[in-house]
Amino acid sequence: MSLYCERDAPGWFAEPLNTVAGLAYFVSAWQSWKQLDRARWREQWDLHLLSGLIAVVGLASMLWHASGVAWLRWFDAAAIGAFAAAYWTVFLVRTQRLGMPGLLIAWGASALGIGAMVAVVPMAAYGGTLAYLPLLALLLAGVGLAARVDRRLARDLVLASAVFLLALVVRALDLQLCHWVVVGTHWLWHLLTAGLLFVLVDGLIRHVRLREARAADDAG
Repeated sequence: MSLYCERDAPGWFAEPLNTVAGLAYFVSAWQSWKQLDRARWREQWDLHLLSGLIAVVGLASMLWHASGVAWLRWFDAAAIGAFAAAYWTVFLVRTQRLGMPGLLIAWGASALGIGAMVAVVPMAAYGGTLAYLPLLALLLAGVGLAARVDRRLARDLVLASAVFLLALVVRALDLQLCHWVVVGTHWLWHLLTAGLLFVLVDGLIRHVRLREARAADDAG
């Protein structure tokens, strides 16, 4: 059985809509990149990294859906995992100002929480959609952490959580609605998550700018 409704045969270019929809990640990456000050890349290298990783997610997605080659599925998953890990780390450092000891503790607690979810949630259900629930849990935890330091960022994360939840529903429905929607709904997952990644990075960029402006005012 195919993993996606649109793919009804093996080989290249069997998922044209899913493949083309991956371009949305490049748009998201470019829009995020434009918000950054290239002259200050040393101070903002982590934010540049996040923008670059959005593009990597797009590249991996397009290659996987265009080819259906098994190992590229793992590249796709690795790209998503790399962005999630990098974002959570940058978020903790930038918003909570954690040093290495605090960061290790926070990551340890996160790993325990994710491990507990993996142990009880059937990750393979709905075409693997439930495997993304730990990321949604991290996002909701981020809302609580951000609310303590930046309510605007917290609102951005609430929006991102809502978009992510909708994206998960769309992803889960892909194979379920295949008899009625010939092309499936997975391409909508790409559009929604591309927007999600932009909201996440853009919100963090604005948070850093706010912090820097406040620091400059205090110094002045």
